[in-house]
Amino acid sequence: MGSPRILVVSTVHRADDTRIREKLIATLAPLATITYATRPPAPSSRTGIEQWIGLAGGRLRRNFTALRLLAGTGYDVAITHDPELLPASILAGLLGRRVVFDLHENVPGQLLTKEWLPTAIRRPLSRSSRTLLRLAERTCSITLAEPGYASLFARRHPVFANYPDDLPAPQPSDGTAVYVGDVTSARGVPFVTEVMANALPDMPLRIIGPCTGRMATELRATNPQTDVVGPLPHPEAMAAMATAAFGVAPLFDTPNYRHSLPTKVIEYLGSGVPVIASDLPGTRDEIGDLPGVRLVAAGDASAWEATLSRAANDAGLRAAAQANARAVRERFTWPTAAVRDWYRELLSAPR
Repeated sequence: MGSPRILVVSTVHRADDTRIREKLIATLAPLATITYATRPPAPSSRTGIEQWIGLAGGRLRRNFTALRLLAGTGYDVAITHDPELLPASILAGLLGRRVVFDLHENVPGQLLTKEWLPTAIRRPLSRSSRTLLRLAERTCSITLAEPGYASLFARRHPVFANYPDDLPAPQPSDGTAVYVGDVTSARGVPFVTEVMANALPDMPLRIIGPCTGRMATELRATNPQTDVVGPLPHPEAMAAMATAAFGVAPLFDTPNYRHSLPTKVIEYLGSGVPVIASDLPGTRDEIGDLPGVRLVAAGDASAWEATLSRAANDAGLRAAAQANARAVRERFTWPTAAVRDWYRELLSAPR
């Protein structure tokens, strides 16, 4: 009998998505032969990947190709990652295929803040996505990236928290501030760029993550000290982040973010970089009492400006974060053994 076959599909995420390629695929590679299907470009490393399939074309074409893959019989378990793939995942489950839907975001909450969607359809789409998630748990297995997503479902599902690993050791400060992650208005990037310009006009702000050209132009116009680096392979992003004087996580108080712990916060602290973050329940409950953390009311420009100014002149804040970096890395780590055990049981279970 040959090795089990796992199909990993995303029509939206980049092939180098950290959770998918560097965590999940790396964890599952010892258990199975893995086929990975994403939009181009190809992953920068194919370690653990037997075959990569490029999903060409626009969203509709990519989703149709993904549906054909999921409806096929060339795998023992398929793992999907996008809200767009919920209907295809449900259909494949109805056809008797074994599908895992890995929920990265609070989809109903996320749709309420999608800037490219017309405002009039955001709420109906949010309600529809909630219904699709409940349907998906009847035909698919579900895994969650955050415990806060559990309220979206009728049953309990395993949480494989999106904690980082292989973080760089604490480094000397280069005097910059840093933001790591998707660059959007809902995540507070234009907001923090403006308050940085007001509070610390001479301090460079390094922004690492996917960013549209239009957004990059607006950020630079708001704050000339802004360096929009764009997306980097995860090890390079972490190395560029680790030298910052402090990191920012300025999420607005929306349903998608209210009960989440941003991965970037753990990346900052685990590398000895102090963090200024929005004071939201999911963040406060997990890291509010840790050394090197300053929580600020989400969207409160005056409070952010005051806190940023103090942080830039507080050598003790960085020293506290560096001293506690190892404890953060030990407490918040990707659960390799639990993920592998869960998938091993799934692969061996009778259909």
